Amino acid sequence: MLQRLLLLLAFALSYTFQTQAQAFEPGLLVRANGDTLRGEIENSFWKEPPAVIRFRATPGSLVQVLKPRQLRAVLFTNGRYFRYEALPVNHAAEVQLDRLPRGYTIDVHTDSLLADVLLEGAAEMLRVELNGIIHYLVRRHGQPFLDLSEQKYLRETVAGTQAITDGNNYQNTLGVYFGDCPAAQAAAAKAPFTAPGIAVVVQAYNTGCAPSQQPGRSWLVQSKVRRRVSVQGGILLGMRYNRVASPRDMDGYEVLDQRPRPTAELFAEMFLPGRTTSIYGELSLSTFRSRQGLYSYRSGITVGGVKAYEFAYADYSAWLGSARIGLRKYSSLKHNQQLVLGVSYELNSIFNPAFSTITTGSSGNPTETAPAAPAFNTRVGFTAQTLLPALTLGWRVNRLTLTVDAQRSYDFRDKNNAVESLFLGSAWSARLMVTYQLGRNPDAVRPSAAR
Repeated sequence: MLQRLLLLLAFALSYTFQTQAQAFEPGLLVRANGDTLRGEIENSFWKEPPAVIRFRATPGSLVQVLKPRQLRAVLFTNGRYFRYEALPVNHAAEVQLDRLPRGYTIDVHTDSLLADVLLEGAAEMLRVELNGIIHYLVRRHGQPFLDLSEQKYLRETVAGTQAITDGNNYQNTLGVYFGDCPAAQAAAAKAPFTAPGIAVVVQAYNTGCAPSQQPGRSWLVQSKVRRRVSVQGGILLGMRYNRVASPRDMDGYEVLDQRPRPTAELFAEMFLPGRTTSIYGELSLSTFRSRQGLYSYRSGITVGGVKAYEFAYADYSAWLGSARIGLRKYSSLKHNQQLVLGVSYELNSIFNPAFSTITTGSSGNPTETAPAAPAFNTRVGFTAQTLLPALTLGWRVNRLTLTVDAQRSYDFRDKNNAVESLFLGSAWSARLMVTYQLGRNPDAVRPSAAR
C-alpha cells in the first residue's frame, strides 16, 4: 500500500515543480471613504465571496489585508469585478437531498459582502455563491434587488409520499419584475437559469425599455474563474524526532533513538477555490534506529517463585520512508505572511535495515549480546499512527514555510491497552520543517497574457 502511495505522489510531483505560492495581479481598490488605490491584488480564485482582500502598491511593498467592509469595489485589470453590497439572500435555498426542507420556505437575510458584478447599467446583475448555492441578484433603477436561486423542497403527494419539487420559479419572477417591459418579459419566458441566460433578460430591459436604451457593461467573460484549483509543490528539509520504545528485557523497555534525525522531503499541495484550504501530500526519507523483538515467552516452570522466560531481540539502523496526506488551512497575516494549520495521516515503511547485534536472555542465564551475522535478516516495521491525526502549526511568507507537527503512535507497550490507545498511543513523533516552493505560480498571469 505504501509503495503505491509513494509512486502516486511521485507522479504528481513531477508536474508540480513549476509552482510558487501567491498570485498578485494588477488592479484597483475603492475604499469605503472613496479613495482609489492602484497596485496589485492577490487573486485567490474565490468561489464564495472573499473574506479578505490582500493588496500591495508595488511588487516589493508590504501587503495590506483589508476586510470587505473597508471597501466599495475590487477590480482586477484583466479579470473579475467585485462590489460591496447589502444584498437580500434567501438562506433557505437548498438542492442537497439530505437537507431539503418539507414544504417551500423562504429565509431572507441581508448579507453585506463582496459580490461578483456581471452587468452594470440601468438594470444590473450580481452573482453570489453561498453554501454551494448560486444566487443571481438583479436590480433595475429605483427598485430593490431581486434574488434568484436554485431551490428544491419536499412536497407531500396525495399518496402520502414525499416528492422532490423545483421551487425556482425564476422565469415568472423575472416576468413580474420587468412587467412593464415586453422585451424583457419575452426573454424571461425562454431564459435558462445560467449567468448568460439571466443576462439576456437584463440586457433586453436595458436596450428596449430603460431611458438610455443602452446595453449595460458586461463582465460575464471576466467573471469566469480561470482555474478552480492550483497544484503547487517543492522540497522540505528539517529534523524528525521519534520517541518509540524498544524492549530491554522480558518486561522493561528503553528508547534507543533519542536524537533528532535529518529528513528530506518532496511535497505537493492542491489549493481549492479561495486558496485558503489545500489538500497536502508529501514523501519523506530519514534515518532511524530501533530494536526488533525476535521472540519472548514465559514457560509454565517456576524458578525461585518466578516463571521461567526467554527472549531475544536484534538492534538495527535503517531508512524510514513516509507518505503523508492531509488538509491545511491558511489564514492571512500582515506583511505577506500566513498562519498555517493542518491535520494529516502518515504511512511508514522501513528500508534496508542493517542489523548490528543480537541479544538473548532468560530467567536462568545472564543477558548475552553478540554481533549479528552479515546474512541475518528479519522483518521490521515502524509504529502505526493512532486514529488521532497529526497536528501542524506553521508560518508562511512568500516561498518559505516553517512548520512544526506532532503525532501519536502505537508501540509494543500498547498491546494490552488496545481500546484506550486508539487515540493516545505511547509513542510519538515530532518534526520541524522548512518548505521551499519551486518554480512559478500556475495561478499567476503570464506577462504576455497581462498585456
